[in-house]
Amino acid sequence: MWMRLIALAVAAGLGGVAQDAAVQVRTSQFREARLEIPVGTQVVWNNQDEIEHTVTSGVPDSADGAFAGRLSGKGSTFGHRFDRAGTYRYYCDRHHFMRGEIRVVPDTKGAQ
Repeated sequence: MWMRLIALAVAAGLGGVAQDAAVQVRTSQFREARLEIPVGTQVVWNNQDEIEHTVTSGVPDSADGAFAGRLSGKGSTFGHRFDRAGTYRYYCDRHHFMRGEIRVVPDTKGAQ
C-alpha cells in the first residue's frame, strides 16, 4: 500500500522532483506562449517548423542575456532551467512578432 502511495505522489509531482515543461514552436508561434512553473523546472522549446527560430530572453531590440538558444530547424530543441522566481519574457530574434513569457513561482510542494 505504501509503495502505491509513493508511486502516486511521484506521478502527481509531489516527490520533490521538478518536471520539465514544453513549448512547441509551430507555424511561427510559441505554443504555450505563457507558462507558470515552479523554481527548478527546465523548459524545453521544440521547433516544429522547417525554418530557424531563436529563444531570446527580453523583448525585441532589448535582449537581457538571461538565456538564448537557436532552433536551427525542424526537430531542434533548446532547454533552460529556471532557478529563480520571477517573470521572464522572451521572443524570436528573427521574427519579433513571436513572443512568450515564463512566470517562475517558488516551489511550495515540499514546504510544511
